[in-house]
Amino acid sequence: MALYKTRAIVIKSINLSESDRLVTFFTKNYGKVKCVAKGARKAKNCFWGSLEPMSLIHLIYFGKETQSLYRLNHADIVESFQSIRDDFGKLYKGVYFLELVDSMILEGHPEKPIFNLLQETLLVLKQETELDSLIRLFEVRMLSLSGFKPQIDHCVNCKTIIESGTFRFSFIQNGILCRSCSRKVSTDIQFTMGTRNYIKKLMEIEIKTCGRIKIPKQQEEDIEKFTHRLVLSHLGREPKSYPFIKTTVSYTHLTLPTTPYV
Repeated sequence: MALYKTRAIVIKSINLSESDRLVTFFTKNYGKVKCVAKGARKAKNCFWGSLEPMSLIHLIYFGKETQSLYRLNHADIVESFQSIRDDFGKLYKGVYFLELVDSMILEGHPEKPIFNLLQETLLVLKQETELDSLIRLFEVRMLSLSGFKPQIDHCVNCKTIIESGTFRFSFIQNGILCRSCSRKVSTDIQFTMGTRNYIKKLMEIEIKTCGRIKIPKQQEEDIEKFTHRLVLSHLGREPKSYPFIKTTVSYTHLTLPTTPYV
C-alpha cells in the first residue's frame, strides 16, 4: 500500500456517511483523486477546515495504485482562500473554475500545467476586483491545456492567414475559416479583428496582469459569447455554476445552488 504526498486543491466535498466525507482533490503530482475522509463530519476531527472547496493544502493519502478510491491521512492548509468564500461575487467564480476543472480532467492523470493555472487563477481571484477578464482567460486557457485550443491564427482548413475583416469561426472544426472555406463549411459565430486580438492577448499574458486589460464593451460581450460557446461545445452541457456568474442582481439576494460545487 503506497503513501502519497503532494500539494492539492480541494475540488468538492460531499457527505458519505454520518461521520465520513468523500473529497475530490486536484493534486499537483497525481492529477484528480478521490479520498474518504474518515471522521471528517464529527465535531472534533483532525482535518479542521482543510476540506473546504478551493482550499490549497499539503495532502497525504494512501491506497493501492490500482484503486480509484483512497484513504485520506492528513491535510494541512497552505491557503484557505476564505476571503473568496466570504465574497459571493468571487465565490461563484471560484466555484465555476472548480467545475470546469472537474469536468475536463480525468482521474489519475497528472496535469501540472492545469494545476498551476487553477492555483494562480485563485490567487488572482483573491486579490483582484476586475474579474470578467479573468473568467474569459481561465476558460480559453483551460480549454487549450485540455487539448481544445481554438485555432484563431489562420484558416483551420487551408491555413490561409486572415489579416483583416470578419473572422468566421466553426465550433465543429474549432477554428476560424477564410471567406472561401466558409462558403463550403457552415460557421457558427463571427467576430472582428479587435475581438480576435483581445482573445490572443488573454491566451498569452501573465495571469496576474489580466485585471489591467481594459476591453471595450462590445468586444467583451463578443469574447464572452465565444468562450461560453467553446465550453458548451467541448463539455457538451452548460456548467451548473455558469448562471450564477452571469446574474446581475445583488448577490445578497441569491440562493446558493444545491450542487457539490458549493
